Amino acid sequence: MRSVQEGSDAAIVPQAQTARQGVRENIPAVSAATTRLRERIARPLPLLKHLVLRTEIHAYCAAIAFFALVAFYPLCTLSLWAAKGALAGTPAHAVMVETLREYYPQGQDFLLRNLEVTSARHARAGDLVSVVWILLGAAGVFVPLETAFNRTWRFPEHRPYWRNQAVGLLLTAACCGLAALFVAVTAGLHSAIGALAPAPVVASGLRYLGLRVVALSVSIAAIFLFYRFLPNGPVRAGDVFPAAVVAGVVAEAVRYAFLLALPLLDLQWSQGPYYVSVSFVLLAYFEAFVLVGGCFLAAPPEEDPVRVTG
Repeated sequence: MRSVQEGSDAAIVPQAQTARQGVRENIPAVSAATTRLRERIARPLPLLKHLVLRTEIHAYCAAIAFFALVAFYPLCTLSLWAAKGALAGTPAHAVMVETLREYYPQGQDFLLRNLEVTSARHARAGDLVSVVWILLGAAGVFVPLETAFNRTWRFPEHRPYWRNQAVGLLLTAACCGLAALFVAVTAGLHSAIGALAPAPVVASGLRYLGLRVVALSVSIAAIFLFYRFLPNGPVRAGDVFPAAVVAGVVAEAVRYAFLLALPLLDLQWSQGPYYVSVSFVLLAYFEAFVLVGGCFLAAPPEEDPVRVTG
């Protein structure tokens, strides 16, 4: 028994040393990336030139918005299905409904009615094929997103389609895990606030604050995963973490600005029955620029040598 324990300890020590070494290597990388980030934000002209004047960036963002529209409803269906199943008996369902009302730009009641029907149908069917289809459909957004990131990092090669889909499927599964974590943590906060029994106005404010803080944290984590693992080349975690934080905060600001400007667009008059979908695509289009812009802030300057895939 002692020899088995000693062998196990000997195996754990190198792993712990490797983890500590990785952390030590990323600390100066985060510091350098933060300095580069501040310098680029102080001189925004190259960023604006990259986002506005390069037509391929507009094409990438439009493609990302399209795939986001395709993936959004299946992902929401999967989330509501999980909230009614694995998280039944908790405030998870109420958290999901509140989140969709907060984040979907228009037609929330129409969306929620249809999601309830669709999620109930999935619960009755319970077939794995539908879940796989949902995950594969959601992974489609990573085709233009990887292309945009490779272009920004100046990696000369893109993954073959099957590898892109494999990476996209893993990232989609990771995002589903983050979404489940968001719902569970927010539901726990709601339960804790309810147990404290503060005044209704205070309780409502605390629930909203908790929702916003947890949502922002999960958004930053998802963006970090995109920046770290989606480009087809060597990207260090320390190089992209500060940009992921900035992109998450700016994405929230862009969403608020879009919601304020949305009534002025009067999409229901100009787009007719498609105004709900058009409002979502426009929001996803602007948020895609935020994602690509954050990637630009993390990537090395253009005067640096072109990186190669590793």
